Amino acid sequence: MQTINLAGFNDTKTNFTETFNLQQFDYHLGTLTAINISYSAEVTGQLLLSNSKSVAKNVNMQLNSAMQLSLPGEVLGSDARNLLSGSVVSAAKSTDVLVGKHSETLIVNVNVADSDFAKFIGAGALESQLQITATSGANSPTGITADYSTLVHSLGGKITYTYIPASVPEPETYGMMLLGLGVLAYAGKRKARAAQV
Repeated sequence: MQTINLAGFNDTKTNFTETFNLQQFDYHLGTLTAINISYSAEVTGQLLLSNSKSVAKNVNMQLNSAMQLSLPGEVLGSDARNLLSGSVVSAAKSTDVLVGKHSETLIVNVNVADSDFAKFIGAGALESQLQITATSGANSPTGITADYSTLVHSLGGKITYTYIPASVPEPETYGMMLLGLGVLAYAGKRKARAAQV
């Protein structure tokens, strides 16, 4: 088994696409039997409300986050989580009041199909993309300002190649091969002498 850690970073705002290279499997190591790619990210979302009116108002809130891992033209896997939802009251004449904050872990775990192994075998790298987005919504009655924010923490991943190691010939095998080549060379030389006579 060969495990390769993939690009990761901390404390980044959502709504980004990161392009990175997946190291391909070196076929000299053996016969590939499985490929697993996994990525995880903790995403925290929060909502600040401001109310310019002199009366409290109900606000329905919604905040979701999603992560997608893809190769050019092909989505490998995705995950989506709800960070905030429900109804909250925005106090009269308030500014930037934190009314909701929650964290979830997004996980993309892909077992690559045998039919796609060829893409992952070679001496180079395979370009891939990781995208993390957030979508929000709030009914905003007159005088209400909703400020959503989402932050990615502890983003990281790995690709694991499982394989049957290539067999290495024993010294006796090399000895038998050399002996066989010697016998062939001797037979060829004898045949060449017989043809001269």
